[in-house]
Amino acid sequence: MKDALVIGMPAHPIKRSQKSLLALFLLFFVALDLSSTASAAECKTLTASGNSEYPPLLWRDRENPKALLGLSVEVLSEALKSKQINLKARYVGPWSRAQALAKSGDIDLLAGAFKTAERLQYMDYVEPPILEVPSVLFVLHGKRFPFTTWEHLKSKHGATLINNSFGEKFDRFAAEHLQIYGVRSVKLAFNLLLAERTDYVLYELYPGLAYAREMAIEHKIEYLQKPVNAEGLYFTIAKRSPCNTPELKSFIRKTIIQFHQSGAQENLLNKYLGLWQRQATLKAPPP
Repeated sequence: MKDALVIGMPAHPIKRSQKSLLALFLLFFVALDLSSTASAAECKTLTASGNSEYPPLLWRDRENPKALLGLSVEVLSEALKSKQINLKARYVGPWSRAQALAKSGDIDLLAGAFKTAERLQYMDYVEPPILEVPSVLFVLHGKRFPFTTWEHLKSKHGATLINNSFGEKFDRFAAEHLQIYGVRSVKLAFNLLLAERTDYVLYELYPGLAYAREMAIEHKIEYLQKPVNAEGLYFTIAKRSPCNTPELKSFIRKTIIQFHQSGAQENLLNKYLGLWQRQATLKAPPP
């Protein structure tokens, strides 16, 4: 039986160079495994931030200005609960700074972001979106007008936030054919509407309703049912974050799906619209 071979062993002795190569491969995979284990161990706390002026989905807590709260925070907290990961939803400054910190990996997650090619370079999007956010036309109560196509806006004057985007196609159409003034805040846009200096305000539905409640003008305005556009709002995890693991993304994904299937969206939106309305009576924290 001298010529018999043991299964899995080479028929000839391994040369020294081959042994060295094999050793390097083994070291590589051991290091990869240790790196994965270390990353999982490091993710005991997840730091989340985002657009702090986006109620009822996310805003700066006026009773605790260093923290953020909103519908997005509750959904995320539910996802992390079973993983025993401590969630810190904190205010880090304006929306632009939150994105920069996600890019550098100094925060782990953005609790609500629309999908763009630039953000895909430094963040992973967790599918499906938390919810679809329609952008609508707010008008004075009783002053609706026909709107089934963008063409209907050519004879109207509108207002929205400076640099707000509503999709590449609409932005291009608006630049070429529409009269939409860019202003620095939603409140200013609504005041222009109330003064009848504009025919409509173009803005995302849920934040628009939240600011209308803060201004106590929800009985004075309404919105057209057909949206101009609708985009998915996602949880995004920084690619440089130690919390960016397939396992964690799977847990968040399952929680979002359960959130959709439970039909809790409307209840949670109303819950946080109410909380925002109560907090809006408090003094706004300094920047």
